[in-house]
Amino acid sequence: MSFDHVTSLTLSVIPPVCSQDQCATFLGVTKDTIRGFVETDALPTVKIGRQRFINFSRLLADLQAGKTVFTRGDYE
Repeated sequence: MSFDHVTSLTLSVIPPVCSQDQCATFLGVTKDTIRGFVETDALPTVKIGRQRFINFSRLLADLQAGKTVFTRGDYE
């Protein structure tokens, strides 16, 4: 059996949004650090019900686009 083309497949186990606790675990920082980033709008978030989740899809897209510095007010 031979194949004439190569198909690229990208699998991801990172959810599009995650809780602040999950984000802290993924990034290896404390929950307080993530909470501080959320309160200062230094990370992209989305509000679902009464909780605010980290928008991991947007964060990864920004990283892939070359963003390296995250500061207060980036995601107001």
